[in-house]
Amino acid sequence: MLLLLLQGDLVWFDPGLGYVLPGEVMEFHRAGQVITVQAVIGGKSQVFTLTNLSSVRRRQDLGPTGVEDMICLSNYTKISISSKVWSSAVGNTYTGSILVAVNPYRMFDIYGLDTVKKYEGQILGTLPPHIFAIGSAAYSRMSKDSTNQCVVISGESGAGKTESTKLIMQYLAAVNKSQSNLITEQILEASPLLESFGNAKTIKNDNSSRFGKYLEVYFKDGVITGARITEYLLEKSRIVTQAHEERNYHVFYELLAGLPEESKAKYGLTSADKYFYLNQGGSCQLEGKYDGEDLQALLSAMQVLGFSTQEQDTIFRILAAVLHLGNVYFHRKQLRHGQEGVEIGSEAEIKWASHLLQIDDEARNERVFTPLNIDQALDARDAVAKALYSSLFSWLVRRINQIIHKGSRKTHISILDIFGFEIFKENSFEQLCINYANEKLQFHFNKHIFKLEQQEYAKEKIDWQNIEFQDNLPLIELVARKPVGILHLLDDESNFPKATDHSFLEKCHYNHALNELYSRPRMSSMEFGIKHYAGQVWYSVEGFLDKNRDTLRNDVVELLISSKLSMLSEMFLDVRLSSENKTLTKANGRFVTMKPRTPTVAARFNDSLTHLMEGMAKCNPWFIRCIKPNNEKAPLKLDMPCVLEQLRYSGMLETIKIRQQGFPVRLRFNHFADRYRCLVPGQVPRADGESPRAFDSSFLWSTFLSDDSSTSVNHVSLVKVGTTQHIHPQEHFIKHLLQLIAFIPDV
Repeated sequence: MLLLLLQGDLVWFDPGLGYVLPGEVMEFHRAGQVITVQAVIGGKSQVFTLTNLSSVRRRQDLGPTGVEDMICLSNYTKISISSKVWSSAVGNTYTGSILVAVNPYRMFDIYGLDTVKKYEGQILGTLPPHIFAIGSAAYSRMSKDSTNQCVVISGESGAGKTESTKLIMQYLAAVNKSQSNLITEQILEASPLLESFGNAKTIKNDNSSRFGKYLEVYFKDGVITGARITEYLLEKSRIVTQAHEERNYHVFYELLAGLPEESKAKYGLTSADKYFYLNQGGSCQLEGKYDGEDLQALLSAMQVLGFSTQEQDTIFRILAAVLHLGNVYFHRKQLRHGQEGVEIGSEAEIKWASHLLQIDDEARNERVFTPLNIDQALDARDAVAKALYSSLFSWLVRRINQIIHKGSRKTHISILDIFGFEIFKENSFEQLCINYANEKLQFHFNKHIFKLEQQEYAKEKIDWQNIEFQDNLPLIELVARKPVGILHLLDDESNFPKATDHSFLEKCHYNHALNELYSRPRMSSMEFGIKHYAGQVWYSVEGFLDKNRDTLRNDVVELLISSKLSMLSEMFLDVRLSSENKTLTKANGRFVTMKPRTPTVAARFNDSLTHLMEGMAKCNPWFIRCIKPNNEKAPLKLDMPCVLEQLRYSGMLETIKIRQQGFPVRLRFNHFADRYRCLVPGQVPRADGESPRAFDSSFLWSTFLSDDSSTSVNHVSLVKVGTTQHIHPQEHFIKHLLQLIAFIPDV
């Protein structure tokens, strides 16, 4: 089939780079089917001469601002989507009610109070795409329907989820009707505090959340009355080891950069490069981050939240003790019968750690000998450091909740900010848990956007051609289904003292070798592969069992409980109590006390994810899809293959199809009649004088709607998104006009 083009026509074409580009026709030779196209790559204009026109397609001229809602695209290829996402409203666009936001790696002046006021109370789609529009829609729906809402923010690591979470909370704080701002300010200040303790620089993201956070903001009559934070799976391994070009948690560097010299001397601290737990990544500095200033912001947050001076001192003591522990080293020591052990060599660091943690003098001065080799001794040291920091983090979340989780509440808006999908050069237990969580989120998205929608059409016998999508339920079952899901196999092995990482791997191979989503390495290595919705990931199983067990020796727990710091002692009393739960079991006619299996990290995480999904299922969802534009973290640079891959696995093409062709807007007949009565010309009777369904039918066939723009089933009107976006501005204008008329005095 011959292609007919003219100079100036807009096209998509394949330049042989592995993806399609937007271009403009410069010349077209019809007889020879040769075309010259001009395109912009990397900010520079380039000219291409094409003889193979099979990949050339016409494209829409959407102007310099692109398209605000991708369901308006007539050509919704992955390429057109990526181009429109980037060109629209500084990287924001809609897919129906879903916001797609590209991280520009630069802050724009579009998030101030004036912008909040601009979007407050506005119907979604009437203003350019903006994250405040999602906040406004969620707040309005909650206020109008008295139903709980949930904003689900997802995307790769580095796509901008953490900033999006803060912006949603900023909007809710600004529009809430509270006369007193203290509780709202405290909720806002909880974010930078947890960011200091829970975020770190990774290879892909300078401010990566290394824990998951589910924030429930409670309202009563439009007023924020409190909030609650649930944390998920803090990355403990980062406390003691970091990869090249990565950092430990921000708070350590902030502490060392921001404390005055006399305070640093009090805690025995010097500079970040002197501590093993901080210098492994090769650089303690992070470009664009001012750690000293951020410490002042952290102290301010603690003050607003009401942390006492004693609590702050204990927090800093624990942080400093962790750093001193990291500098502890060991000597080999020959024991009896030729057995090799170790002896602590760095007495000064031990004294500092003991002093800071207020450990009893007798315990502090005791010289420790243990029949462990060097590696085992270092692992034991690291286990104490991880326990101290992770217990402190959990205490911080509980303390914040004590402060902000109060007051009467009627409804809530939840915001989910959870770690993004990760594929590193070497992936471990943490990445498996993180990626499994993202699979569960993708399943939640699929369920609401595809499954429930199409089940409703089938139930109501609506003429509908099913839209296929990538269902990731088989992968979730591979990871977590009892009894042989990977996490359950890991738990089984973790409860056998003689089990090893290798025995766990062999059981995975035995049970899943025939699963098309599971891969064995071609060469003998300690890893397995999983074909996630976002791509193939290879996991190294070395350390899986230890990380899953996450055990701490009882004598260490008792030592920390003996601390004179009441806050620290209480932290580890909780640790002891959680491991001391016992049960009565009948055996041979006698009741005996047996210690049950201690819940593993995987088991606790899986349970918490289940509870999270159950809670989210009870809320009306709003989705924000964050997109990373490039892997270099470069501002305003669009790497097409990078964006295309995210669009592919996030299911955006299928989402556009179902939003464009489906009927996602639902209103009962009486609500439909009351809401849109003002748009029907002429004398219209009130709802109590007519059948709502009769009004619905007359309205649907009026000049406002096309034949296929809506339908009716079982007391409900089903309307396409594009239709509501067409009639909402008219509805808003007429109702506003009627309000003005009401104030005109009679003459």
